[in-house]
Amino acid sequence: MDRLRLRTPALAALSALITLGQHPFAVAAPAVDSLPPERVRALMARLEAHTPAQMATVAANLGDKLRRSRPPYGATPALFDLNMEQPSRMSAGLAAFNARLTAPRSQPWLDRLHVALAQWRRQYGHRPCELQPAERSVLPATLQEAIDEVLRLGAVAQNRHLRAANRRTRTRLAATYADAAERLSAGFASALPEAERRRLRKFFAQLHETNAAEVSCAAEIWMQLLQPAWLARLQGLMAAHQRADAVVIERVDTPLGEVVIGGRGDGQLAADDALFLADLGGDDFYGIETGVDFGGTPQLIIDFDGDDRYQSARPAGYAAGVGRTAILLDVAGNDSYQSSVHGQGSAVLGVGLLVDLDGDDRYQAASFGQGAALFGVGLLLDEGGSDSYRIRANGQGLGMAGGFGLLLEHSGDDVYLAVGGPPTDYGTPGLTDAWAQGVARGVRGSAPGGIGTILDYQGADRYEAGSFGQGGAYYHGVGQLLDLGGEDDDLLGSRYSAGWGAHGGIGFHFNEAGSDRYRSLHVVGAGIAWDYSLALFVDGDGDDSYRLGGLGFGAASHHSASWFVDAAGADRYVDVGPLARADVGAPNFAVFADLGNGANSLNGEPAPTSCAWRDELSLVSWGDGDADAAALAKAPPVDESDISYTAAEASALPSPSSGLFDDEPCVGSMAP
Repeated sequence: MDRLRLRTPALAALSALITLGQHPFAVAAPAVDSLPPERVRALMARLEAHTPAQMATVAANLGDKLRRSRPPYGATPALFDLNMEQPSRMSAGLAAFNARLTAPRSQPWLDRLHVALAQWRRQYGHRPCELQPAERSVLPATLQEAIDEVLRLGAVAQNRHLRAANRRTRTRLAATYADAAERLSAGFASALPEAERRRLRKFFAQLHETNAAEVSCAAEIWMQLLQPAWLARLQGLMAAHQRADAVVIERVDTPLGEVVIGGRGDGQLAADDALFLADLGGDDFYGIETGVDFGGTPQLIIDFDGDDRYQSARPAGYAAGVGRTAILLDVAGNDSYQSSVHGQGSAVLGVGLLVDLDGDDRYQAASFGQGAALFGVGLLLDEGGSDSYRIRANGQGLGMAGGFGLLLEHSGDDVYLAVGGPPTDYGTPGLTDAWAQGVARGVRGSAPGGIGTILDYQGADRYEAGSFGQGGAYYHGVGQLLDLGGEDDDLLGSRYSAGWGAHGGIGFHFNEAGSDRYRSLHVVGAGIAWDYSLALFVDGDGDDSYRLGGLGFGAASHHSASWFVDAAGADRYVDVGPLARADVGAPNFAVFADLGNGANSLNGEPAPTSCAWRDELSLVSWGDGDADAAALAKAPPVDESDISYTAAEASALPSPSSGLFDDEPCVGSMAP
C-alpha cells in the first residue's frame, strides 16, 4: 500500500474532526451520541474507510477465533458478538447499548431496575416476561392485607424461580455453589489443578442447563412491591399503627420465612430467615449471621429512614440473589453496609438488587458484591450522597458467564477501592488482582465473561484497583467504566486498567469531562488489546495527566485492535513509551489520537502537532496546539508534582524492561 496516499486523506479527516467544535456532551441527560462522543465515532468510521484491508483482516481473524474457541458453557452477550464482527464500529455499538443505562437522572429509580433486567434478557436472548393476572400485585387497604399480599407474591415468585431448574439441577447447584464461589474468588481458575477445574466446569454446565427467563419473571413479580404507590401505602399504614414508635410493630412466622414490620425505634433486626422486613425509621442494625444456602425463598428488606448498619458475616447475605431474588431498599440516611462473599447486589442464577436513595453511605465487601452477577443480574444503585465503596476483589460492576453486573452511582464525590485481593499470578511483588470497576471475567476454556459496568453520573471521584480493573474484559465478555461527570477524577490502576481487553475480551473506558489524573502501578494500561481482543479508551474534555507506563495508549497484539482517544484539553503524558503500538507479527490495529487544541506535553517536552502512520496498521495523531512551536519551546517545565507517586506507590512500581521506551512517539510528518 502506498503509505503517502493513505496518510493524506486520513490527515484531512482528522483535521476536520479537530475543527468540529464542542462535542455533544450532556452530563445531566447524556444522548446516545455522547457515549462515546460523536467525534470519536466519526474518527473510527473514517479510519475504517481509509484502512479497509487492514480492518477486514483483523475482523476476519477475530471471527475465525470466535468460531473456534467459543466457550462451551454460557452464551456470549449480543454486544460482544456485534463488536467482534465489526470492530471499527465498536463505539456505535457501545453507544446504542448504553443509551438506556444513561437515561436522564430524572428517570424514576425503579425504571432503572427494569431497564437492567430488560438489557440482560435482550443480550442473552431470554424471552420477555409476561405476568399472569394472578401474578400481579394488589394495593392493600390495611397492614394485614399488605402482609397477606407479601406472602402471596413471595410464593408466586418462588414458584417461578423453581421452574428455572429441575430438582436434580437445583440440588447439585446447592451442593457445589459454596465451593465454586470460593474458587472463583481466589484468582485465575487456570491455575487450579485439573481435578478442581473439572468440578468448576461442572458447576458452569449445571448453570447453563437452567431457564433464565423464569429467573427474570420471578424478579419482576417480586419487584412489584417496590412500586411507588405500594411503598407509599405501606409507609402510611405503618405510620398510622398504634405501635409505630416501637422497634417492632408486627412479627409473623410463615412457611416462607419471617415477616417483620418495624417502627421508628432504634433496634437490632435479624434478617437471616426474613421473607419481608420493612422498617419505618430509627438507627437500626440488620444482621445476617448464618448466611443463606443456594436457592430458597425471595427476600425484600425496606428501610424508610435512619442511619442504619447492615452486616452479613457469612456468604450470601443481604441483596444476594443466589438461586432467588433478593432486594434491599434503603430510602434515607447515612448507612453502612458490610458483607462477606456474595452480597450488596450480587447474583448467581438469580437477581440481587441493593438500592440506596440518599445519604453518605459506606459499602465494604470481601468478594463478589457491589454489582456482580453470574447467570443473573447483580445491581447496586445509589441515588445520592458522597459514598465509599471498598471490595477486595470481584465486584463493583462485574459480569461473569450469563450475567450483567452493574454499579450505578448518581451524585457525590465517591471513592471506589478494589484492593487487597489475591496476589497476581504474574508474580509481580506487591500487586494483587481486582477484577473490579467495570470488568467482565471469563474462565478460559469453560465459560465466557458477561457484561460488567460501573456508571458514575457526577462528582469528583477516586478509583483505585489492582490488576484487571477500570473498564476491561477477559475472555469473551464486555467490561466498561463510564464516568459522566465534569469534575476532576483520580484513577490509580495496576496491570490491565483503563480500557483493556485480553484473551478475547472487549473493554471500554469513558470519562466525559474534567481535568483527570490517570496513573498505574504497572506498564500495561489505557487502551490495550491483547490476544484477539478490542479496547477503547476515551477521555472527552479537560486538561488531563497520564502516567501509565510503556504498554498502552493504543496498543494491540495477537490479532487485536485498540484505540486511545483524548478528545480535548491540554494534556500531559509522563513516562510514556511508544504510542499506537501494533504488533507487526500478526494483523493488529492501533490508534493514538489526542484531538485537543491545547498545548500538550510528552515526557516533559512539548508534544508534536502532527499526524502520521507509524506503519500501515498504527496511527499517531496530535491536534494543533493553540500556541505555535516557538511559544511552546519557551514554555516553563511542566509541574509534575500532582501526578507523582507516594513513597508506597513508587515502591510497587516495576522497572521497565529494556526496549519498552525507546520508540519514537510519531514517525513521519504532516507533509503530503
